[in-house]
Amino acid sequence: MVKAAKKRKKEEDEEFRFPEFDEQDYLRKEVELSKSTFVTIGLAIPVAVLLYSLTLVQVPIVAFFVGMAATFALPRIYRLLPWPKLDLAKFERKDWVGQGGTFFLAWLTIWILLLNVPFTDVTPPVIAGVTVANGRQTVRMANDAIQQQDIPNNNGTPLWVNATIFENSNDITVTFTVDGTDANWTQIVNQPIYYVRLSGRSAYAIAITATDGAGLTARFEFRVSVT
Repeated sequence: MVKAAKKRKKEEDEEFRFPEFDEQDYLRKEVELSKSTFVTIGLAIPVAVLLYSLTLVQVPIVAFFVGMAATFALPRIYRLLPWPKLDLAKFERKDWVGQGGTFFLAWLTIWILLLNVPFTDVTPPVIAGVTVANGRQTVRMANDAIQQQDIPNNNGTPLWVNATIFENSNDITVTFTVDGTDANWTQIVNQPIYYVRLSGRSAYAIAITATDGAGLTARFEFRVSVT
């Protein structure tokens, strides 16, 4: 029993030693990680261009999954690269997770940039809201060319048709047609709000069309009766 106690005391008194740190090995790994980060960003560029091309042929969902597949296959892609040759033997799971995250953010950012002005425009204008006001009440219209909304004339006061239209470029053409005839519209300065003025008691079929420089179009149609 005395022997066991002495043995335990001896073990407790022994000095704890940290694992030996290999500085050269650590530096070599950090250099390889830095090089691989540049390679990862470089690989993201052609992948983003491929996704951009797929988006232009109207398969954006397929494009996204292609990007995700490339992200998960990144370690295999690295091993197929003819140049530059990287020492991947010491890469751990956390290193590959970091490279995968960098790769995902890189191709996603470049892809989004390519899909926006000034590179291209794949988004049509947005007619966010159309209202009709008679001075006392404002009624929000639905995009419905069949149903008719009744608006009181309010003793002959004009009727104002207002449309809020958003476009991600400054190249936009707006058209208001009333009963098939183009109507003159006015835009509020520095705001995406366009309006026309109507007068008299009548039923109107109104259509608003917004077209951007890429030829993408948004249309809003409704019927209103001034009683």
